[in-house]
Amino acid sequence: MLNATSLVLAAAEPLLAFFCVLFVAVPIGLAIGAVILRAAISLFNKFAGFGEDHLSRVPEPEMLKAMGIVFITGLVNWVVGFIIGLFGAVALKEVGQPWAELLPALFSLPFSFLVASALLAGLLPTTFVRGMGVAACQYLISILIAVVIGVIFVIIAALVAGAA
Repeated sequence: MLNATSLVLAAAEPLLAFFCVLFVAVPIGLAIGAVILRAAISLFNKFAGFGEDHLSRVPEPEMLKAMGIVFITGLVNWVVGFIIGLFGAVALKEVGQPWAELLPALFSLPFSFLVASALLAGLLPTTFVRGMGVAACQYLISILIAVVIGVIFVIIAALVAGAA
């Protein structure tokens, strides 16, 4: 199976590939995540009916703070997912592929949502319930982006198959 780890380890210069990922891919990913977070906060405030001067409005963080929130949330969710994956690997060692990998990932989604909600409540001046709303909007935006990218890939694949 080809993944990012095998690309880095199989590179001609693994250290160069590591630094490229660290100093190029990670900041780009954090910037995209920060834009999604800021859009989710704006969407939540609109869904909740909070105007610009409403006291219950979730404040939109600056870009660097949003990148930090995305980094911390991703790191904590990675740790939680890793722990659930370890328990899942032990509990599901009898189950065949792809279920042995898929079930722990699906099981970790509610925990990931709660962790993101708690971190948003702690890192933004807002409540846990509003953090849940922002996290839900973040999931919604991410799913919509994934669907759009998937549709683009299907269209390109259909065009390539039609041309062949």
